[in-house]
Amino acid sequence: MEIRFLVLNEFSVLCDVLILSKKEKEMLVIKLAEEGKSTRQIAEAVHISLKDIGTIKRRYTGEEESIEKNNSLSINSKAFKLFKENKNLVDVAITLNMDAHEVLDLHTDYLRLSNKNNLMSIYFEMGNEIHLIEHLYRELKLHGLDNEYDISNILQKEENLKNLDNDLYETAGEIGRLNSLKMQLKKEIAELMEMLGHCKSVMEEKGQETIL
Repeated sequence: MEIRFLVLNEFSVLCDVLILSKKEKEMLVIKLAEEGKSTRQIAEAVHISLKDIGTIKRRYTGEEESIEKNNSLSINSKAFKLFKENKNLVDVAITLNMDAHEVLDLHTDYLRLSNKNNLMSIYFEMGNEIHLIEHLYRELKLHGLDNEYDISNILQKEENLKNLDNDLYETAGEIGRLNSLKMQLKKEIAELMEMLGHCKSVMEEKGQETIL
């Protein structure tokens, strides 16, 4: 008797589900999902496919709209979206199945549209030495100098060092000139001392002759 009751009850529930409209079934799917039921449990209760349940849930969360919107984007828009998400060029090329030159061209356009064309100009100007920019930035950040004020101070001090180098060069030249003058004066003093010695000898000789 109890088994018969359960069967009849299950049949009644099944009949109730089957006569539900499409909209009512969707609402029931959402209700069961919010109650924490798994997709398989919902499928057994509502008697619709797992795929349809997934579609209903995505539509409810807005995920399906996002997917449809993304699929409707042009290849250029998809690339710009990936660049905006900070994806690197290799990832963009792989994701969109694009050639390297196409990705580079689109990335250049993206930078221009993002008012970053100055950065791109620096990139092309430096070529293979672009890694120096990264090295400089990481060194500045490591020492807590990655701000406009400290960078300006560093450049000012570097200019002062240049001026100091010029001052040292001029001072070294002046020291060399003075050393040369010193040697010349020493030579002249030695010559004068020699002359003085000679004069003294002459005067002593004449003094002796006078005495005689």
